[in-house]
Amino acid sequence: MADLAISLLVVLAGAIGMLLLLLTWFGGRTITPEIDDDLDPILGARDPMAIYESHGPFIPMPAHLKTSDQMVDWMTKELPKLTAEIANPRA
Repeated sequence: MADLAISLLVVLAGAIGMLLLLLTWFGGRTITPEIDDDLDPILGARDPMAIYESHGPFIPMPAHLKTSDQMVDWMTKELPKLTAEIANPRA
């Protein structure tokens, strides 16, 4: 009878231990804080252009480029010319 009681206690302790392990493993991942800060430059209502202007020159991709081939063509041909002009301004 004592062996049965000990084995039941071991099973119960193992089940409680696994439950606590699962709660500590997944418990922190279920709650994600929501940031409602308007001053946050990435998530807030601030203009994205103002973010880039504060960190140096920003060259926006032209709006007429629709396909990925057009974008890659622009990035390989026109963008290096524009960045070279920014790096070496003509006096």
